[in-house]
Amino acid sequence: MVVAEECETVNIDIEDVRVRLSEEGYCVFPEVLEAAEATHLADICRERMEAMELPRGHATGGGEHYISLEDALNVVPELAPLCIHPLVMEVAEAVLGQEFILAIAQVRWAQPGTKAGGLHADWPLRASAWTYSGESSVGSPTPPWGGLQAFWMLSDGTAENGATRIVPFSHHTRRGPQRSSYSSEIPVVGKRGSLFIYHNGLWHAIGANTTTDKHRFFANAFYIPGSIHRPRNIWPLVTRDVYNTFPPRLQELLVRSVENGDY
Repeated sequence: MVVAEECETVNIDIEDVRVRLSEEGYCVFPEVLEAAEATHLADICRERMEAMELPRGHATGGGEHYISLEDALNVVPELAPLCIHPLVMEVAEAVLGQEFILAIAQVRWAQPGTKAGGLHADWPLRASAWTYSGESSVGSPTPPWGGLQAFWMLSDGTAENGATRIVPFSHHTRRGPQRSSYSSEIPVVGKRGSLFIYHNGLWHAIGANTTTDKHRFFANAFYIPGSIHRPRNIWPLVTRDVYNTFPPRLQELLVRSVENGDY
């Protein structure tokens, strides 16, 4: 099986990473976190998500066994260090410039039985196989980098337990996919603690969890250029009390995502 290739995590050449992200649309950095730390965070996420009534399924698929926690930093503030991890900050600055913000942080739980979703591109392209729309919500022409997604694998990601599927190079189309699957799709696999970073225009989809007992957790942080408006009506805000507990760098990134904040 062809899977997403990994990037070097020792002696990283940030220019090589920037070029790869620009050309292929993604990078996978293996085992950035210690396995024990990733497992600990996954356990915290599971405990708190089990105690809540959370939406099941996703606009692009997944079914009843796919659970989303949209306001992750409010519920699991222990994820804060991931949002300002030095590797993520270095990559984000290299591709988005120095003026970027954190638009949202989420947790996804792909339980056994999660169904495969359809391919789509992320906001601000608002492009998917369901709308057949390649239009951008930030005007035309769409900026080269509408955003950068950082997916932290808190569990092992395998083709069997629902690893995210991607179509490399698809962000160059500057539009959404015209159908829900392509023969060039590959799964993004990795051990717990690995980091998957991708261009927001890269076509990707929820993978099917065909196992009977393997749960997959991942946390994702979405960064956008400071020049792009962060809509406050489509994502939950970080509460002021939680925001005040975060280190200054994270507060800077969340300036448009906090209750009663500036935007």
